[in-house]
Amino acid sequence: MRQSTETAGRPDEDSGSLQIETEGRGRIAEISASARRVPWFWNLLQVLWVAGPATFLAMQGGYWLGFGEFAPARNVIYFAFFTLFLGVIALGSKFVSVAITERRAEEAAQALRRTIDWLPELLFAIRDADLAADSTEDRRRRAAGALLQELDLGPETLALAVRELSGDIGLAQIAQQIEVYRRVGLHSRVRDLVEASTEARLAALERAHAEVPELADLLRERLSGRAPSQGSGIPRREGFLQRLLAAAEQDDPGALPVADVQELLVLLFELVNGREIRYLRFSWKGSWNVARALSEVEIKRTRHRLAQARVDSRLRGLARLLAGTPGSGLRHGDLSLDTVTLGQRVLLALETLVAARPRPGSAAAKRLARLLHEVHRLHEDHARWLKAGQAFDTALAYWERMHQRVQPERRRWWQRLRGRGLQIQEDVIDFSNERKLAFAREFCRVMDEAGIQFDERGLQVGGQAVDRGEIRRLGLHLLTLLQESLDLSDLAIQRAIQAAPAAWLGGLQAGMTADGKAGLGAAVVKEVRQDLGRMAERLAAQLATLYQLPLSEALRQRLVERYGANPERLEMLASRVGEGSGQPLRRAQPSGREALMRDPRWALLLKFGDRYLD
Repeated sequence: MRQSTETAGRPDEDSGSLQIETEGRGRIAEISASARRVPWFWNLLQVLWVAGPATFLAMQGGYWLGFGEFAPARNVIYFAFFTLFLGVIALGSKFVSVAITERRAEEAAQALRRTIDWLPELLFAIRDADLAADSTEDRRRRAAGALLQELDLGPETLALAVRELSGDIGLAQIAQQIEVYRRVGLHSRVRDLVEASTEARLAALERAHAEVPELADLLRERLSGRAPSQGSGIPRREGFLQRLLAAAEQDDPGALPVADVQELLVLLFELVNGREIRYLRFSWKGSWNVARALSEVEIKRTRHRLAQARVDSRLRGLARLLAGTPGSGLRHGDLSLDTVTLGQRVLLALETLVAARPRPGSAAAKRLARLLHEVHRLHEDHARWLKAGQAFDTALAYWERMHQRVQPERRRWWQRLRGRGLQIQEDVIDFSNERKLAFAREFCRVMDEAGIQFDERGLQVGGQAVDRGEIRRLGLHLLTLLQESLDLSDLAIQRAIQAAPAAWLGGLQAGMTADGKAGLGAAVVKEVRQDLGRMAERLAAQLATLYQLPLSEALRQRLVERYGANPERLEMLASRVGEGSGQPLRRAQPSGREALMRDPRWALLLKFGDRYLD
């Protein structure tokens, strides 16, 4: 569906684009039309028919059956004019109603078309603004990564991306040849080239793991002759929704990565274009105390995850500040490292800057003061995280006292007959047509109030380029709109959105019409496959390990037959229930992150900061 540089301009692709626009136009009309207009000529004929022949026949027939004679002329005339006046009044009322309805439908269609048009443009502009704030070297790598995520990537474009990431011209040429042969199905030749380039490929992957680890797997797939597909979609950024919620809860967008705002825009575009995310949830039917204990664990677990997301966001925000500070030794490429490794490098960078002891009042001293202030805020977020973890442990302890009541051997026969116990339901995350229209109206209102405009210079507000801070605040506004439709505090919904791959939106191009974007969006969201089997296995693992709930044979069979879960894995999980009998239930401790935050060097930095800032 995307016109690549190697295939642009073909007649069949032009007709395909026209078909997509036609389907998109029909989709917008289908969502926004709340009433169908009936021609006024037929409405007038209906009134005349009722007031004329229909009234005469009905009057005469009823009068004759009731009194044995035909009705006098004056009665017929009375009822004819009565019906005529009543019809005219009804016709006028309908005219006013239809006029209002059609106006609202037109306004809704315009808002929906504008929303579908602006969401991708906003995504493109924010991605470019975020890229522009990086160093030249980081821009080169991230742009190459964006190319690798394209579905219909031509051989020459693939060679460009490989050359940008690896710096190896020879490997780039081999990648181009691999893509050519892959496209025509000569897989044996692909294997020859992959084997011949083993040494260069491993060196390029080692470099990618060191500089851009988030792109290493994608590069490996391309160099092995494998391309992404629409059905598999694109994995979402891990924890993006939790970080957004954490920033919204604290009203602190400063530590929020702009990439998380981009993920939110992708999700919103999917939902507006009909994306349905199926997921599984569990509940307890029966004892109120047991159900309350189970619910309390989920609530405290959600708060603990949000507190953890705040710590991670604050730490990465501190790393971004350090990466732009001379003498810190931290590079922008380090920002893609995992949280624990990045945290260790942040500590080293801060120690390096503190050891330099910049002169008070200098620019370096002011930068260091800001960094130490962020360390204090990180310490406060860590304290909240520990408090949330203690509350989570308390909820688990209460559940441990309650969950003994749900053991099968303790349940009486009439409880089993009434279907009490663990209930697993399938649910779906989507936008109804009414919700799409309501979101579109609010989205347009937010954009208008913010004064956001697009032009050849990019994203503008009041004639000035939008900075990262304004992008983050806009992201939190859009998150609020999403929360009006979805209960994002529900951990099951958070897990479902995170686990469901994003639709491939590479076919979207800047400058496409709104109808074209709507047609393409509606098409690609239907292509994404969602593996409910793996979701069922994760849910079973949570029930067995965290809640110590038994996985009965009937439950396992249902998960296998209905959702395609792996029976061997479910049986292994069922056998592990009760292994920790006698031991108190505890939340899974993220040992690496916990050890990082308890490092005594943080305390030394805090003490130095107290003296330095005084």
